Amino acid sequence: MKNNETLKNRLAELSKQNTLLADHLASMCCQADEDTPSEYRTEHFRSTMDDAYEYLEKINYFKRGKWKNIKWEQKKLYTLFMKQK
Repeated sequence: MKNNETLKNRLAELSKQNTLLADHLASMCCQADEDTPSEYRTEHFRSTMDDAYEYLEKINYFKRGKWKNIKWEQKKLYTLFMKQK
Protein backbone atom coordinates (compact mmCIF):
# COMPACT_ATOMS: atom_id res chain seq x y z
CA MET A 1 0.00 0.00 0.00
CA LYS A 2 2.81 2.39 0.86
CA ASN A 3 4.39 1.85 -2.55
CA ASN A 4 1.07 2.75 -4.20
CA GLU A 5 0.88 5.99 -2.19
CA THR A 6 4.44 6.87 -3.18
CA LEU A 7 3.57 6.38 -6.85
CA LYS A 8 0.44 8.52 -6.51
CA ASN A 9 2.42 11.30 -4.82
CA ARG A 10 5.12 11.14 -7.49
CA LEU A 11 2.51 11.28 -10.25
CA ALA A 12 0.88 14.32 -8.63
CA GLU A 13 4.28 16.01 -8.34
CA LEU A 14 5.12 15.31 -11.98
CA SER A 15 1.73 16.63 -13.05
CA LYS A 16 2.36 19.90 -11.21
CA GLN A 17 5.81 20.17 -12.76
CA ASN A 18 4.42 19.55 -16.23
CA THR A 19 1.80 22.26 -15.74
CA LEU A 20 4.43 24.69 -14.52
CA LEU A 21 6.66 23.94 -17.52
CA ALA A 22 3.73 24.44 -19.90
CA ASP A 23 2.91 27.75 -18.19
CA HIS A 24 6.49 28.94 -18.63
CA LEU A 25 6.66 27.77 -22.23
CA ALA A 26 3.40 29.52 -23.10
CA SER A 27 4.54 32.70 -21.39
CA MET A 28 7.90 32.64 -23.15
CA CYS A 29 6.24 32.05 -26.53
CA CYS A 30 3.83 34.91 -25.97
CA GLN A 31 6.65 37.24 -24.95
CA ALA A 32 8.75 36.26 -27.96
CA ASP A 33 5.75 36.56 -30.27
CA GLU A 34 5.03 40.06 -29.01
CA ASP A 35 8.62 41.28 -28.78
CA THR A 36 10.10 39.96 -32.02
CA PRO A 37 8.69 41.23 -35.31
CA SER A 38 8.35 38.45 -37.88
CA GLU A 39 10.83 40.07 -40.28
CA TYR A 40 13.58 39.72 -37.64
CA ARG A 41 12.97 36.07 -36.85
CA THR A 42 15.37 33.44 -38.12
CA GLU A 43 14.11 30.21 -39.63
CA HIS A 44 15.29 28.36 -36.52
CA PHE A 45 13.41 30.80 -34.27
CA ARG A 46 10.21 30.41 -36.31
CA SER A 47 10.38 26.62 -36.42
CA THR A 48 11.09 26.40 -32.69
CA MET A 49 8.17 28.71 -31.92
CA ASP A 50 5.93 26.59 -34.16
CA ASP A 51 7.07 23.43 -32.37
CA ALA A 52 6.35 25.01 -28.99
CA TYR A 53 2.88 26.18 -30.05
CA GLU A 54 2.12 22.75 -31.54
CA TYR A 55 3.18 21.06 -28.31
CA LEU A 56 1.02 23.37 -26.21
CA GLU A 57 -1.91 22.69 -28.50
CA LYS A 58 -1.25 18.93 -28.41
CA ILE A 59 -1.40 18.85 -24.61
CA ASN A 60 -4.60 20.95 -24.76
CA TYR A 61 -3.01 23.94 -23.08
CA PHE A 62 -4.75 26.17 -25.61
CA LYS A 63 -6.26 26.13 -29.07
CA ARG A 64 -3.84 27.78 -31.50
CA GLY A 65 -6.45 29.18 -33.88
CA LYS A 66 -8.01 31.12 -31.04
CA TRP A 67 -4.61 32.18 -29.69
CA LYS A 68 -3.42 34.15 -32.70
CA ASN A 69 -4.30 37.82 -32.97
CA ILE A 70 -4.95 38.13 -29.25
CA LYS A 71 -3.20 40.93 -27.39
CA TRP A 72 -0.54 40.08 -24.81
CA GLU A 73 -2.72 41.12 -21.88
CA GLN A 74 -5.43 38.72 -23.00
CA LYS A 75 -2.89 35.92 -23.48
CA LYS A 76 -1.55 36.52 -19.99
CA LEU A 77 -5.06 36.39 -18.50
CA TYR A 78 -5.80 33.23 -20.47
CA THR A 79 -2.59 31.64 -19.18
CA LEU A 80 -3.49 32.55 -15.60
CA PHE A 81 -6.97 31.10 -16.14
CA MET A 82 -5.51 27.84 -17.47
CA LYS A 83 -3.30 27.52 -14.38
CA GLN A 84 -6.42 27.36 -12.23
CA LYS A 85 -7.94 24.46 -14.17
